[in-house]
Amino acid sequence: MKVLHIITRMNTGGPAVFLNHLTTSIDKLGCQSVIAYGFCESNESDYTNNHKLKTELVKIKSLHRSLSPRDDIRAFFQIRKIIKQMKPDLVNTHTSKGGGLGRVAAKSVSRKLPVVHTFHGHLIYGYFAKYKIFVFTLIEKFLALFTDAAASITQETQDSLRRLKIGKKMKWQVIRLGIPVNQNTFLAPKSNNKTNLLWVGRFTDIKDPFYAVSVMHELEKLSPGKFDLTMVGGGELLEELKLRSKSLPISFTGWLDKPFESVGYFDLLLLTSKNEGMGLVMLEAANYSRATVARNVGGVGEFVTDNKNGFLVTGDADQMANRINSLTNEIIDQAGKNCKLVLENEFTDTVMANNYLKLYKSLI
Repeated sequence: MKVLHIITRMNTGGPAVFLNHLTTSIDKLGCQSVIAYGFCESNESDYTNNHKLKTELVKIKSLHRSLSPRDDIRAFFQIRKIIKQMKPDLVNTHTSKGGGLGRVAAKSVSRKLPVVHTFHGHLIYGYFAKYKIFVFTLIEKFLALFTDAAASITQETQDSLRRLKIGKKMKWQVIRLGIPVNQNTFLAPKSNNKTNLLWVGRFTDIKDPFYAVSVMHELEKLSPGKFDLTMVGGGELLEELKLRSKSLPISFTGWLDKPFESVGYFDLLLLTSKNEGMGLVMLEAANYSRATVARNVGGVGEFVTDNKNGFLVTGDADQMANRINSLTNEIIDQAGKNCKLVLENEFTDTVMANNYLKLYKSLI
């Protein structure tokens, strides 16, 4: 079986890591994959430049995130050409623009060509103003006409989209994220008496890194000198974040290839997103037996069970700060161990790949 994956760009983040894990794992099951993708923005890091993917990659010259009617039309015809040359058994699209152009292009080549779209999250709240969400909903209802099946990474994502009556006739399936589980993960030994917090992601509004800075403000009031925070990533908000955090124990590393190993020891991961499909970074931290303290948004609660394998808050930064300040080392350590067990039992790349293969076979 040959599957063509189409994605807007492979910027460092959840969808790119997901595709790497999926294609690598499903290849072992006899499913050949090709990833067709566009270009990153100037302030983004290209995942393919820093990671050697085993999967065949095809660059779409005119495809990028920014709206450009001329480039988008060119990208559409380039995608059609790739499909005609490759002759895949199935097309799996990802992200908004790649998903839109890819689905229409696939069905314009052949109405019989099965098309799956993976929703890595949704744009219902946190991303755009209400009128833009209305437009997004109309577009997705239209694109459903070119889609045979939809996979969502969480039940919450699927429920939110179906409440908007998107894809009423599509085959829907929840296929949760999965990553390779490493039994020999290593972190540098603890070098101080502080509680070391880690934040990993894009410095963009939806990830709300300013919330993390506010948490540190509150923690310094509650327990001065007890906590420090390392923030890994880059984006348009980086310089403003540095200005706002000058008086706080916060360090910035930029993008790191292996953040959990490169930053050294950490006790807890912070996830501060306004909206999140699942939060792949939580699974990656769990691989190191580290729990996450997160805002209870999107599908985060489908991995984290509060006070068991992580900690969830629903309020402002002071609530998260108070929660973190109340945690003992014993509670943090046990939550980390529980996190690893949940990962091993439910969120592996093998489980994910098998579920995708079943979905693909049901459509071919």
